[in-house]
Amino acid sequence: MSKIWKAGIIGLGGIGEHHMGNWLKIPNTQIAAICDVNKQAVEKTGERLQLPPGKRYTDYEQLIADSDVDVVISGTSNNIHFDVLKSAIEHNKPIFSEKPFTRTMEEAEKLIGLYHQKPVPCVIGFSYRYRPCFQYVKRLVEQGTLGRIRHIAAHYLQEENAPMFEKGYSWRFSKELAGTGVLADIGSHMIDAARFFVGEFMTVNGMMTTFVEERLDPRTNERVKIDVDDFAGFQGVLEGGVMGTFYTHKNAIGTGNQFNVTLFGDLGTARIAVEKPFEVSLTMRDGERGQLVEKTVHLDGADVKPLLQDFIEYVENGSGSAFLPTLTDGYKNQQVLQMIIDSAQDGVTRSR
Repeated sequence: MSKIWKAGIIGLGGIGEHHMGNWLKIPNTQIAAICDVNKQAVEKTGERLQLPPGKRYTDYEQLIADSDVDVVISGTSNNIHFDVLKSAIEHNKPIFSEKPFTRTMEEAEKLIGLYHQKPVPCVIGFSYRYRPCFQYVKRLVEQGTLGRIRHIAAHYLQEENAPMFEKGYSWRFSKELAGTGVLADIGSHMIDAARFFVGEFMTVNGMMTTFVEERLDPRTNERVKIDVDDFAGFQGVLEGGVMGTFYTHKNAIGTGNQFNVTLFGDLGTARIAVEKPFEVSLTMRDGERGQLVEKTVHLDGADVKPLLQDFIEYVENGSGSAFLPTLTDGYKNQQVLQMIIDSAQDGVTRSR
């Protein structure tokens, strides 16, 4: 890359800081402008980055329109995803946006329609595709090492929402702001993993419920009724007749960020865990007698480029790697989310 790529960062919370750090690790990159509704956070970050006052925004539209901003990196709450993506496409600004794609299919349909009219490089933050273990297993599947894939199973568990921790009410517990709860938050990663390894969902049966029905709002000191899920489970049939089983919640005492995926093929089984990104557990039948061979493959990750670097190469060249999660991936992910929601509400299997 010869050009200096200048990013505008929207959202200065934890995920925004994470993306800023990763962005500046890529050669020939700078941060041109920042934006957040919290003016104090904008000023603090602006001082740290030594940005001039005119590059410290509280209005995302102004940042996107800034001629010094080459690309946009957005890490906002879910209710802003649609607006930021829409503005970036209208301004012809390449954008990396956090998942989920949108809150609703109505928003998703509007965005995909606009994108088809004005195609702009857009990447959605399904970052686990860039774990070495994910890319290694993807190649195993493509090479046929595991044989025909028959079943994919995944769970994504954390403990932070369990009652003992008394986690307070925030935007993630609001249907208006988040769309859904744990399903959109971390369940969307399971959907993306299934699409990444196997292909599209053909049918889905979903279950959703709320374990903790009220939470204390620290701003008002009042208890608020929760109107989103904090458990989601679903089964599905994917392309090629592959069966899928999935569940997620944040009531799993003793877990950190336990996102595990298992692929069962006719010749072997592969198991990966996000918490062990440089390991793949393989169980194969080998030799004339089909002896059971179990091994752990250790990876160095040297051939895995960072997601944001892949994004920039997409902007420069018009195409990224085969791993890149594009706007279309975000849209198709949202379709599956909606299928799960609809099925959970009425108990009816949903099909593409």
